[in-house]
Amino acid sequence: MIRRNICLKKLLFARKFSKSTKEAWDSYLQNSHRTSLKKFIQNHQDVVNAILKNTEMTRDHLTPELKLFLLTKKCPLYHEPFIDKYTDGRFDSLTKNVFQDPFWSIYWPGGQVLTRFILDEKEGILGCTKQKARKDAIRMLDLGAGCGATAIAAKLMNGMCKIVANDISKVACVAIAMNAILNNVDIEVSWENLLQKPLEDLYDVIFVGDLLYDEEIANTLMTWLGEAHKRGARIYLGDPGRHGLSEDLKKRLKLLRQYSLPENVRKENHGYDVATVWEFDRT
Repeated sequence: MIRRNICLKKLLFARKFSKSTKEAWDSYLQNSHRTSLKKFIQNHQDVVNAILKNTEMTRDHLTPELKLFLLTKKCPLYHEPFIDKYTDGRFDSLTKNVFQDPFWSIYWPGGQVLTRFILDEKEGILGCTKQKARKDAIRMLDLGAGCGATAIAAKLMNGMCKIVANDISKVACVAIAMNAILNNVDIEVSWENLLQKPLEDLYDVIFVGDLLYDEEIANTLMTWLGEAHKRGARIYLGDPGRHGLSEDLKKRLKLLRQYSLPENVRKENHGYDVATVWEFDRT
């Protein structure tokens, strides 16, 4: 009986939470003038509904200037170790599809410190190409954007820039669009796997958070970024010290800033207590 009551309380909490989140979201969406983002979101309403039902709109992170839809301790799915798309009967098919690989729903430490750095040092980063005296806007890329916080912060700090938030997960791109609406910014979203093709577009600034999760992806990434750097891009990386951040790689990076991580971020990330912002500036 006690266990049954706990389960009922969880269900009631989830329903109440989902309703209040949806009401707040409807208000943001109604008041937004970001036409292209709204159209993209409307074309993926089922994903939007799953995100609204299972995440929290929160500022409880290293960049409280931003509101983000994230999985937090208040969300029942936060406490689920794994959701199997095919065999787990506890979840409806939509929830399985949206949250099978929910990397976008966690604000990872590298992304948090990179976004914090942008908010703290906007003139040094976002004004770095003014000397080019270009007539067109500064073009930026948030590679492996996740929840989109870095792209959103860059746009908030420089409203004239053109920034693409890229993530190979289309669900992540929907979440990014929703987070952009929350923060009243207009950004582009892309789910093309840019690392699997030669660099085509020219970017003035590239941001990379939490992509150094193993040496294989790190090597692929560094080759791609090396080409972007040769073409004039300034490149900033955020990372807490994952496996891909080898000593050889560090020789190609310049340490810019190190941040202590909040307690909740430490617990979510196997005890990492600091994360670092690097600039890719050596050949």
